[in-house]
Amino acid sequence: MKNFSYFLGIDVSKDSFDACLVNANQEVRMNEKFSMDSEGFEKLLQNLLAFERDDTLVVMESTGIYHTNLFFHLEDNEFKIAVVNPLLIHNFSKSVTLRKSKTDKIDAFRIACFALYNQSNIEVTKKSATSIRNLSRERDRLSKETAKIKTEVKNHLQILFPELVNNYNVFTKTMLTLLMRAPGAFPIKKMRPIQIERIFNKTKGNKVQISPRELVRLAKKSFGIEDKYRQTVLIMKIEMLLFIQKQKLESDKQIKEYVDKNLKQEFDIITSIAGIGQTTAEKFLIEIGDINKFKSHNQLRAFIGTDPSIKQSGSSVNINGRISKRGNSHLRRTIWQMAFAVRKFSPGFEQYYLKKREEGKKYKQAVIAVANKLIKTLYALLKNNSRFRENYRNQSKVIYS
Repeated sequence: MKNFSYFLGIDVSKDSFDACLVNANQEVRMNEKFSMDSEGFEKLLQNLLAFERDDTLVVMESTGIYHTNLFFHLEDNEFKIAVVNPLLIHNFSKSVTLRKSKTDKIDAFRIACFALYNQSNIEVTKKSATSIRNLSRERDRLSKETAKIKTEVKNHLQILFPELVNNYNVFTKTMLTLLMRAPGAFPIKKMRPIQIERIFNKTKGNKVQISPRELVRLAKKSFGIEDKYRQTVLIMKIEMLLFIQKQKLESDKQIKEYVDKNLKQEFDIITSIAGIGQTTAEKFLIEIGDINKFKSHNQLRAFIGTDPSIKQSGSSVNINGRISKRGNSHLRRTIWQMAFAVRKFSPGFEQYYLKKREEGKKYKQAVIAVANKLIKTLYALLKNNSRFRENYRNQSKVIYS
């Protein structure tokens, strides 16, 4: 990254923001409060007219949603902006001699100083990367919601038609369509097989594993109960499930398009490891951004939060067996999923897992060890622009090609 001449620190709250501009000598050139609206945004731009935009680095803390509008507005006006973890600012403030009193203006000054002293390590944030990350996390939420609703559908069917849910897949589009028309054994046994067959034939998607005639016969023998209120809830749950599945398909499509356009080479590299599939690869690449912002695999580990937790008292340093969990929680879940999968499909990682188990590590500790080995491997692959290849002569090691 180039050396900047000016550093703008912005402390954001819901209704206002404080902006402090310092030069390379840490001299304050501006320190003012602005309203969090278009008028405040324009006033900030007017105050910055005297300073070259290409020579100004803007840093703001990640504050949930409150910083987003200002971030987009500044990037649209061609400023270089970095959105950073508040913990980094906090640790920086403790490590340097700054005034200890806490006001918004001083917070903005601290952020500006952080930008000054860390400019070589700061990654400029792009709104496209921020937006796709938001969509990727929403897809994760939709996946969790899908699993939750499927469990609820099964629970209701366990009462309304237990024989069906216990022996057949009820989540094909064909079966869900039927259950919206006839939610349980009682309404199904009142139908004629020809009526069910028409529903089956009209519905596109995976077909059911049971014929209409067998389904009616199963319903007539069922010990399920008739409960019109529970049937109503079941219909509502199925409608919600189909809607969420449609949303997830749309998010899958847009994320794939983004990755194909912007991260295709990186995607091909990390999916060369057996067990890393499309979804986890997309999530990992979208969350980490540019691999070059990390100077080592240890920095990447710290960013994810699988580095060891350290307690220090005076000259005594204690490294305990737990991970810090101070990094990106979305990435931690993703790297856990990846580690769990590569252990099954990659002999080298499986041997490493077994080795850790033999050393006395518990299951989760051994998987975390695999995750950290995987992080080191992914870092090397992406930095060296190489694909992964198992060394079958010695499966405890890997080589790159």
